[in-house]
Amino acid sequence: MANSVNGVSKKREHTAERIIQAIRKSQGLLTLASKSSGIGYRTIVQYVADFPSVKEAAIEAKEHMIDFAESKLYQNIQSGDNTAIIFYLKTQAKHRGYIERAEVSGIGGEPIRYEITAKDSETRQLTARIIKGGPLVSHIGLS
Repeated sequence: MANSVNGVSKKREHTAERIIQAIRKSQGLLTLASKSSGIGYRTIVQYVADFPSVKEAAIEAKEHMIDFAESKLYQNIQSGDNTAIIFYLKTQAKHRGYIERAEVSGIGGEPIRYEITAKDSETRQLTARIIKGGPLVSHIGLS
């Protein structure tokens, strides 16, 4: 391929660069990147999957936007905005009791493990159906 670098056509490489610029300009929002660049949304998603440089640009742009949003949240907290304060405490200070619901987990945050012991064949079969997500009743007899 005369018009290629490392097996990638110059056209695709140029398109990747255009997408990277559009992603940066749109702060990681792919729909906006699509509209501003005139490149189809699905094409952009495919380039994110195919080109590590495009994927990295998308990740960096989103991280930058998260950093920006966090800085605004901190500014609001510092200015005494109760909503911002409550949000921060609910999401970042759970270990200090700022939660509205109890989070239940096993030892060390692991999933809870259950052990079911069935004493008879019918209970074992019913338990197996429940675990597999099958019907609880296999047939109904009317006499």
